[in-house]
Amino acid sequence: MFLKCAANPHRAGRMTRALFMEHVPGQRFAIDAEELHKRPELLNAFGRNMYVRFRVLDAFAYLICLIGVLATFAVVWWAFIPGLAICVLMLGANRKSAGEIARKAATRSVDDFRALHEMGCLWLVYA
Repeated sequence: MFLKCAANPHRAGRMTRALFMEHVPGQRFAIDAEELHKRPELLNAFGRNMYVRFRVLDAFAYLICLIGVLATFAVVWWAFIPGLAICVLMLGANRKSAGEIARKAATRSVDDFRALHEMGCLWLVYA
């Protein structure tokens, strides 16, 4: 269920967080969820307003972290801990959501599958 680290051959073997899918039994593909989360404009081809959606959700996560830090100064010293934990969990969920959107698009259409591969966000995993 979680994202796993994998080397992206389109980016010179750089390690990235990837979502794995089995398209055909015996063929496993990886989708670079981290790159799609960093550059959500790539997802606009698969749905409306994806760029805005991920930017707003990320801003909300950082706002929660900031509120936790401000609460540390105003209320109790440990208030930053839940704010930081919520921020990290939200960013992880957003990253996985970006990978899931790409996975659904790749299974729905051959053209989307090819577009993801041409973006460098989808590759075949050996072994």
